Amino acid sequence: MNANPAGQSVRADQDETARELAPEIAQPPRRRGLRGLFSEVRRRLSCARALESLPPERYGFSVASATWLFLITTVIYRWYFRTQCFGLEDLPRGPVLLVANHGSHALAWDGANIVTACLLDAEPPRLVHGMAEHRLMELPVLGRAARRIGAVDGTRPSCISLLNAGAAVLAFPEGIRALTRGFRRRYQLGQFGRGFAHVALATGVPVVPVAVIGAEEEAPLIANPGWLRRLMRTPVAPITPSVVMPLPVRYRIHFGTPLWLHGPPTPDRVGR
Repeated sequence: MNANPAGQSVRADQDETARELAPEIAQPPRRRGLRGLFSEVRRRLSCARALESLPPERYGFSVASATWLFLITTVIYRWYFRTQCFGLEDLPRGPVLLVANHGSHALAWDGANIVTACLLDAEPPRLVHGMAEHRLMELPVLGRAARRIGAVDGTRPSCISLLNAGAAVLAFPEGIRALTRGFRRRYQLGQFGRGFAHVALATGVPVVPVAVIGAEEEAPLIANPGWLRRLMRTPVAPITPSVVMPLPVRYRIHFGTPLWLHGPPTPDRVGR
C-alpha cells in the first residue's frame, strides 16, 4: 500500500473547488442560538454538496431536509454525546472511503456522529454518504430520513458512482452482524465483508479506517428475538434499555491514516 492514489485529476478538481469555496467557509464567529446554528449547518452543507461533480439528489438527498436533520444531529453531537474527534484534520480531499466499526443497535448514532463530524469539523466540510442495508432503507420513516440526509442503498454500483463523482462514502464492513453482538462482546469486531476492498481497488480512492468508541455503551443490546424480527420484517430487532433515547455517553471518533490499495479487484487480491 503506497501513498500514490489514482484519480488525481478528480482530486485536483476537488481541491480547486475547495479553494473557491474557502471565502464562504471562513465566516465570522458563529451566531448564538438555533438560528445561528441552522445557518451554520446550511452553509457548510451547501459547500460540501458543491464538492461533488454529480448532484447527490439523484439518490434522494435534499438540502432543505438535510439541513433540518443535521440541525438535530448537530445538537446531539455537540452537547448530548459531547463527541471528540481525533485525526479528522488528516482526512484526504476528494473522494474517500471511510470504513468503521458498527456498534449502535437501536438507531445508527455511530454513523450519524461520523457524518456530522465530517460536515461540521472537517475543512472543507464533507457530505458523507452512508452505505445502508437495503431492508433498513425501505422502512417508511427511517429510510426516507436516511435518504434525505445522504445515505444510499449499500450496493457496489452506487458506492462506485458516488466515489467517481468525488464524494465521501461511509461503510460498515461488519454489516448487520455487528447489530447482533451482545454487550459482553462489545468492540469484538465480527468478520468483515469484502465489498469495501473491491470498491477501493476498483476506484483507486483512499481508505480511511475509523474507530468509534461509545456506540456499544450508548445502546447496549439485551436481546434480538427472532419473532420480533419476523413481526417487524427487519434483519434485526434489538431490545435495549435506550430504544427511544440513547444513553448520554461520550463518543470518541478516531480517523486513521489513509491507505491506498493498488491492483485489479480480483477475488484473491480483495481477500488479501
